[in-house]
Amino acid sequence: MRTSLRILFTLFGTIILVRHAERAGEMANDPALTEKGRQRAEVLSRMLGNSRVDAIYTSEARRTQQTAEPLAEALRKKPIVIPGKDITVLVDRLKQIGPDEVVLVVGHSNTLPEIVSKLGGSTQPIGENEFNRMLIVVTHGSDKPSVLTLRYGD
Repeated sequence: MRTSLRILFTLFGTIILVRHAERAGEMANDPALTEKGRQRAEVLSRMLGNSRVDAIYTSEARRTQQTAEPLAEALRKKPIVIPGKDITVLVDRLKQIGPDEVVLVVGHSNTLPEIVSKLGGSTQPIGENEFNRMLIVVTHGSDKPSVLTLRYGD
């Protein structure tokens, strides 16, 4: 699968979106990841480590940054933090990616479907306890991108 994803990533602009991994505690306290969440972040890093990710975007929440951290360290990339309420700013940046660029966005259950929609695609809502969905948005230089939904980790 890695080889075919790598080929896909060199032909079109590709945006990979994942929700932050499992969190410990209430959202109001900006919780860290649980042990299971840290393991899922490692799985994400292993999956995307050879996929030539050019940029990583997270929200200001600690859980999104910790989800991106293993991949960012492996790739020696500093994640770009855009507040979760600034979806339009993020989408404007995503619309500027080139035909051979790959970016990762680590967001939230309520922001990822909205981001996909603003990019011209569609996806199902993300459940409160759903942390394993990966959305791959492939741009074709047209108004309607392709959206591939995958699952990763346990």
